[in-house]
Amino acid sequence: MGRERGRGVIRKREPRWQSAAERARVAADLIEEAESLTKTGGVASPADLERDTRPPPLRIPPRPSGAPVPTVPEPAPPVAPAPAAGGRAAAEELLAELDASVAATPDDASRLVERARALAAGGRYAAAGQDLERVLRANPSHGDALVGLGALLSRRGLWADAVSHLRRAVALDPGRAAAWSQLGESLNHLDNLSGAREAYERAVELEPRNSRALYGLGIVLDRLNRPQEATHMYRRSREAAGR
Repeated sequence: MGRERGRGVIRKREPRWQSAAERARVAADLIEEAESLTKTGGVASPADLERDTRPPPLRIPPRPSGAPVPTVPEPAPPVAPAPAAGGRAAAEELLAELDASVAATPDDASRLVERARALAAGGRYAAAGQDLERVLRANPSHGDALVGLGALLSRRGLWADAVSHLRRAVALDPGRAAAWSQLGESLNHLDNLSGAREAYERAVELEPRNSRALYGLGIVLDRLNRPQEATHMYRRSREAAGR
């Protein structure tokens, strides 16, 4: 029988990740173990709308040779399965109050944005979009409405339309980390990798522990054939999302 070294077991070295898709898949798995990457995306506002509602990132399976590198996992609609009756009642009660408030003050942009947030949280995206567009018709520079509508357009796959709203949002308020992160995701889907990288880097500069922006930046770096930097961003994303 072979000799033991210090009663320890010589472990086989872990294999290194071999491809961009494998790095992305492992990063997604690690992030999923920590928590869902949902605390920085917004629909009707950059901070509140989808907090604690979206599922963890999608696992990215190994891709065939020649297939495109996967993009940042697309967030699923925040529709909880079989919500409790009490939760539904509370949501409907809130919407009824907001409806009454909007009816009493139809030009109050903050109330319209708040109602759009509640509508989107319940999966009623078309109605939410109508409220946001109504705000923007009266005030084209309303930051929350611009970010919210950009996120809603992204959900519909209208990336170019989303980018136009998000670019205006960050031009008006360069300090909106969530807007920069959403802009990075939209540009990535349009294969504007240099623009996506700049947007994600700006989001991370503003919020160094923005796990979603870090993860998105890792995906973009992978697509730019910079695997070591991508791996570093995946690691930072996992740590940012950790407990």
